[in-house]
Amino acid sequence: MDEWLNQNRREYELMMMVINQFLAQGFYPVPTAPAQAGHYREDHTQSILELLSSFPESHIQFPLQVFSLGPVYDPGYGRWAETIDVEILGAGGPQHELLALELIMRLITTWPGLASRTLMVMGHLGLLNQVLTRESVPDVIVTQIRQALRSGNLVTAESLMTHTTPKSRRLLLSKPYKEFLDNLRKTLPEADFDHLSRLEQVVHQHVETRWDLSLTGNWPYYTDLVFSLYLKDVGQPVLNGGRFVQEINGRSWQGVGFTLYLDPLYHAVGQEMESLMS
Repeated sequence: MDEWLNQNRREYELMMMVINQFLAQGFYPVPTAPAQAGHYREDHTQSILELLSSFPESHIQFPLQVFSLGPVYDPGYGRWAETIDVEILGAGGPQHELLALELIMRLITTWPGLASRTLMVMGHLGLLNQVLTRESVPDVIVTQIRQALRSGNLVTAESLMTHTTPKSRRLLLSKPYKEFLDNLRKTLPEADFDHLSRLEQVVHQHVETRWDLSLTGNWPYYTDLVFSLYLKDVGQPVLNGGRFVQEINGRSWQGVGFTLYLDPLYHAVGQEMESLMS
C-alpha cells in the first residue's frame, strides 16, 4: 500500500509542477464539474465554454488563456483518466496554433529526457477538406470520411476514398514532414506552406514529428490543426488537441486547446522528476 500511496503522491506533485507552469505563463484556472445533466464529463472544453458563456461578452478579454483539471471518463474503456485541459481562446487562428505548440514544447523541455521518448503526430482538417474538395468528393461523403477517421475506422475511410487519386490517399499515411510536404505540393499546391513550416519548426527542434491527414482528433468541433503527442514505447498519447470552433448558447467560441493525460506523462518522466526534486 505504501508504494501505491507514494506513487499517487508523486503523480500529484507532477500535476502541481505542470499547473505552476501554466499559472506562471498567465493562464487562469476554471473549475468544471465531473458530471453534468446525468452524464460523466468526457471532455473539459465544453464545460469550460459553458461556464465562460455565463458571463457577458463585454466582460471577456481575448486572448483568454485558461485551464481546468480533473478526471474525464472514457466510455470506450469504462474508466477515468486524470487530466489537465488547456485552452487558448480568441480569434488568433493560425497564430494560436503556434502558441499552443510553443507552450507544449516549453512543457516538454522541463524534463530533458521526455523529448526522446515521444513522437508528435500532426494532422490538419482544413487541408483534408481542401484535398477532398480538389478530388470532387461530395459533401455527404466528406462527412462520412471524417466520421470514420474520428472513430479510428481507417478501412471505412479508405473505401470511401476509392475514387480519389493515390497521391491524395498517401496524405492519410503517417510520414516525416519532408515526405508529407512533397505529397501535399503535388496534391494541393495552393496550401499555406509557410505556416506549415513554422508549425514543423516549433515542434521538430525538440521532438520527432510525423504528419498524417488521417489524424482528425477525437471531437467534431476541430477545424484545422490537430495533434497528438505519443509515448514511443507504448503508443499511448500524452496529450491530444487542436484548433476548434464551438457554438455554446448562441455564442461562437474559437481557439486551440489540448488535454494532457497525467498517467502516461508520469510513466515517461517519473524517474526524471524524482531526480529533479531530490
